[in-house]
Amino acid sequence: MKSSTAAYIGAALFVALMVTFSTLGDRPPSGGQLLLLGVLGVGSHLVLLPVVSAAGRAAWARACGYSWIAIDVILNVASVNGMALAAVTPLRLGGHILAALWIADAAISAAGIARVVGVALAALLAFHAFAAQRVPAWVLFIPFTLIPLWLVLLGRALPKTPRQPPARTTGL
Repeated sequence: MKSSTAAYIGAALFVALMVTFSTLGDRPPSGGQLLLLGVLGVGSHLVLLPVVSAAGRAAWARACGYSWIAIDVILNVASVNGMALAAVTPLRLGGHILAALWIADAAISAAGIARVVGVALAALLAFHAFAAQRVPAWVLFIPFTLIPLWLVLLGRALPKTPRQPPARTTGL
């Protein structure tokens, strides 16, 4: 799958996740809603693997992106299987620090509006990860709504050819 296509699909899945999440209101999700949220959460992250591979300059930042995806996938599956939100949320916020690092690197590597929106998104994710207990819950929706927008912008900015792996050396 092309990385730009993956970015667009990821954006659509994040929108579907936001819509599904917003239908809950203040009540806990039913079993079916929880499963749908879990599937959308897992899918919206796994589809971004080619995007992480293609976006950004630093290998360590891509490692952060892959780690964020792994952490959020694990926590989505844990939530579906009964892990308490009080246990999931702090772990997810820690993963968002890794997401912010990858997003910042990918955004700085992009041009134009993808750079501006991505840097703002990275800053907001990092801020929210540390301030979540001190800000109203709706503050999370600011970076959450920027994710699909940034993915679309990034998809348009991604190179049309895949990243070439580094040349191997024999060590001689």
